[in-house]
Amino acid sequence: MRGRLQNNPDEVWIFGFGSIIYKQGFEYQRRVDGSIRGWRRVWYQGSTDHRGTEKLPGRTVTVIPDSEGIVWGSAFLLTGDLREQKKHLEELEHREKQYDGREYLDVYTSDSDSEPALCNVLTFVATSKSVNWLGPASLESVAQQIAAAIGPSGPNHEYLDQLAKALWKAKVKEPELYELHERVQQIRKALDQAPNGINAEQELVRQEAATQ
Repeated sequence: MRGRLQNNPDEVWIFGFGSIIYKQGFEYQRRVDGSIRGWRRVWYQGSTDHRGTEKLPGRTVTVIPDSEGIVWGSAFLLTGDLREQKKHLEELEHREKQYDGREYLDVYTSDSDSEPALCNVLTFVATSKSVNWLGPASLESVAQQIAAAIGPSGPNHEYLDQLAKALWKAKVKEPELYELHERVQQIRKALDQAPNGINAEQELVRQEAATQ
């Protein structure tokens, strides 16, 4: 695929920078891996509906403005006519309901470095006005939280693991994310080796409750 793609007015493209990269949950007819410019991926968004609970929120990624930032991800062209695409969007709106922002961003690929391959691609983002906004924290604090949190969609650490694997496979340079991934693995390994057969989730939930 070379150069710029034509954005058809009857087509809907979605850009994902988190779980959408590895778990779409919707039908699509084309995928384009690329990046958005002027943004940075951060672990500032809390998750109480997928990777955590109200008592122990998980952390998921969002993007924030950064003039020098580049965020790798994947753009997907939804399948079907406008009616079908609307249905897919309604499902995505429900999935991403805790992300309060909607941005239309340009996507660049390795074949379109000087100009975007896709323009005005819908991107779900969380802002500081989100009800589950957690904001910045130390790497150790974020790692402890991700290692502990579990929600309806599964453990928070699985979200991080899948995202790290996807970025690593694509040879994306994001050392902070890989460092976080390594630290979470260390925490879980230590807890899994704890005496009395206490598994990582049980121990971390116990520790969290003890601090309340």
